[in-house]
Amino acid sequence: MKKIFFIAAILFLMCGCQSKDKETLVFTGKSDNWTIKETVKPISDKDKGEPKTIKLTYTGKDKKSVGEFSFKLEAPNGQWGVSIIELDKEGKFEEKTNAIVNRETLKSDKPIIILKWNHQKEEITLKNKNQP
Repeated sequence: MKKIFFIAAILFLMCGCQSKDKETLVFTGKSDNWTIKETVKPISDKDKGEPKTIKLTYTGKDKKSVGEFSFKLEAPNGQWGVSIIELDKEGKFEEKTNAIVNRETLKSDKPIIILKWNHQKEEITLKNKNQP
């Protein structure tokens, strides 16, 4: 009887840990010029891709000086990006994609975003906002 209770308790703990990985993940980062937020939703169907949204906000002094810019997000499970884009009047840009990845994004991942604008370049490591 103790064995059955022990096995049931282990299975319960394993299921609880797995469900936490299915939560929407939010990765954030910032520099002197940019604030970044990437949201990743759990995969329901790998063939359709992993829904991701990235929000970029320019926090530098002159939003108009940015002009056309590009970003590339590199993660352990793949990369994506957009080039020849512009900020809106508030200095923001948002992009959504269903990225085909070789594995699910994990909350322990630390994606790196590379931003290029006006002969400048920054690399910012993003962290899961729920991780220390």
